[in-house]
Amino acid sequence: MDAREPLKGSTVSLTRKIEATTRVIKSWIMLYFGRATGNQHLESKGLAGRPENNMRHRSRKTKGMFKH
Repeated sequence: MDAREPLKGSTVSLTRKIEATTRVIKSWIMLYFGRATGNQHLESKGLAGRPENNMRHRSRKTKGMFKH
């Protein structure tokens, strides 16, 4: 393997991890800015974007339950 060749499978997973982390940070920012400014709409959008309320997270967790 040449050192200049990128690993094929790792790029996609790294990109997904970065996107997921960005979504989580964005939701926390919305939540706390909403609380600080008293903006309930922004606060609720921040709460909805949290990982435990995320539909993607739930669907993956459910898939894993039936996998075994």
